[in-house]
Amino acid sequence: MARRRGWYWGAAAALVLAMVCAIVALNARPTPAEVTRPTAAEPGDVRPARAKPLPGKVEATIGVVSFNAYHHLGIKKARADLRRLTADPRVGLIGWQETKSPAYDALFPRLRERGWETWRDQTGGLFGPMVLAMSWRTEEFSLLGVEAVKVAPGRFRKETDAPFGPRWLVIGRFLHLPTQRTVTLLNTHLPYRIEVGDRFQRNVNAEVSRLHIATLADLWPTLPGDVVVGTGDYNFDYVDDSRARPKGGITRRFEGRATSSFEALGTEGLLPTHDTHRWIDYVFLADHTLRTRKDRPGQGHVAQFATHRVLDGYHSDHRPVLARIRLYRVG
Repeated sequence: MARRRGWYWGAAAALVLAMVCAIVALNARPTPAEVTRPTAAEPGDVRPARAKPLPGKVEATIGVVSFNAYHHLGIKKARADLRRLTADPRVGLIGWQETKSPAYDALFPRLRERGWETWRDQTGGLFGPMVLAMSWRTEEFSLLGVEAVKVAPGRFRKETDAPFGPRWLVIGRFLHLPTQRTVTLLNTHLPYRIEVGDRFQRNVNAEVSRLHIATLADLWPTLPGDVVVGTGDYNFDYVDDSRARPKGGITRRFEGRATSSFEALGTEGLLPTHDTHRWIDYVFLADHTLRTRKDRPGQGHVAQFATHRVLDGYHSDHRPVLARIRLYRVG
């Protein structure tokens, strides 16, 4: 009887131990969200790629940010986002999207006290390009001029279940004061609800987006400036686009014309810029200003992606993407 009782308690203990191990394993197993969305600590654990310098003397490194600021934010949260981003010493030039709101009307002028200036179109009315803005650190950049280009009119509820306003491009030309280089910034925002899986949806939003991308593709080789950069919310995930290369998509149309920081440096260690798995906010360099291994010291092109990060902790439904760009001496 004693031997049988000892066997019973031994079996019971083994069963309890097995159950505890199962519970621990279950709790340790990552949820689907944890698999698709890196935690805030991961970008520090897996550092985003940093490109090795190319032959030649690096004169300066500039920080360019693309940020969809989300026009539905109240003034308190919008103020926190603007202050945090403009306080980051790595940032010198910002392309904003979705800035048409009373909060940004009030807040952008106050950036002047923090050493920043902002361009917004205040004359275009309801259908003007005021949804796009550009800010620059005044000790680093000086504005030379701005041009706004209308790509397509807006679409209403009778045409699409995801109506949107007119699509614009805003092109700013700046002087980088430390190097006296001219920097051209092309900022834009494509319509939303254009992607399904890794393909374009069959709707008017996607049709306008393909026109938008084609217009950008034609512009990249023609824009003047020692450095030509682009910012924007393109509403199409980089991973999907670069893998599937849909007809009329970003990777196919921009090939040989403009390169994104994602293409140059990858996405390892980067938080998504939107939701839990989408990289839809971009920083580009026009290829005719992009430095390559073939450029000799003192010759060739000027700009090289050094590193990039997606910044967390903002109130907007997007995260800013910050690209650091090396400027080389040429001539």
